[in-house]
Amino acid sequence: MMTERGEAKGMHIDIIRMAMKNMDVKLEITPLPWSRCLRDAQKGRYDGVATASYKDERAEFLIYPPDAKTAVKSQFRVSQVEYVVVTTTDNPYEYDGELKSIPQPVRTPKGYSIAEDLEKAGLFVSSTALGDKQTLQNLLRDNKGSVVTIPNVIQHLSKSPAFSGKLKISKTPIKSKSYFLAFAKQSRLTVDEMNQIWSEIARIREDNAIMTEIAEKY
Repeated sequence: MMTERGEAKGMHIDIIRMAMKNMDVKLEITPLPWSRCLRDAQKGRYDGVATASYKDERAEFLIYPPDAKTAVKSQFRVSQVEYVVVTTTDNPYEYDGELKSIPQPVRTPKGYSIAEDLEKAGLFVSSTALGDKQTLQNLLRDNKGSVVTIPNVIQHLSKSPAFSGKLKISKTPIKSKSYFLAFAKQSRLTVDEMNQIWSEIARIREDNAIMTEIAEKY
């Protein structure tokens, strides 16, 4: 998550920060729009990307944990993220597992991998907005269609007066994906160091006391 002031913030970031601190690895995070983040990682400008789901085309320039491609829930994930359908509260629609029923246009932020899945299902997808806030503003402005995003984003933004009481999340998720700290193939880190970091992330994620403490911040 990126704040209004451009700070990198959120549970994923906190988990990664803690893992790096525990391993005495210096960490510097640069918040960027998602498409630029991937592009700069491909050019070797950064050591890694936080956080990314697995895609074959991304694996051409990013290094993922060993089970990233095959496991539904990777052992080395930062977290498991669900994608949900968001509509306005005055829309009676409830997602029931049928992709083609999702109200169109379906809005997703630019760079979200779920957009490709929805397009393959034959849906009209609008993925030009730079972030979730803009997609939700467009939904309320047009009062039609839907937004596909992750629950944590909606729960956070729904606290603001601009969105409070105006959005509804369908109970059934569209998809569940593992998200990773993925490293650039041009990273200065060794493969052994990457594996150690992924293992420490997994240890933190499975520690209920630590995760409760992190969650309470948000």
